[in-house]
Amino acid sequence: MSFEKSSGPRVPRPQYNKSRPQNNGPRPASRSSSGVNGSAQQKHTQWLSRMADAERAGDTIEAENCRQHAEHWFRVTRGQD
Repeated sequence: MSFEKSSGPRVPRPQYNKSRPQNNGPRPASRSSSGVNGSAQQKHTQWLSRMADAERAGDTIEAENCRQHAEHWFRVTRGQD
């Protein structure tokens, strides 16, 4: 078995040490752009509120996402996580 160099085209290696151009423009808004801060109990309450808002808006996906976050913080308050 020989390990000779192939005569095919050479693939350039990525240059990880080069700095990338910075984009300082406005960032697009996302659904969860407003952060939830506070204690675990406050976070649980805030996620439940966001879930109710999403349900009223008819966004079942966002409502389920918020419900799962609320459940997580509920378990944290109970020491189950």
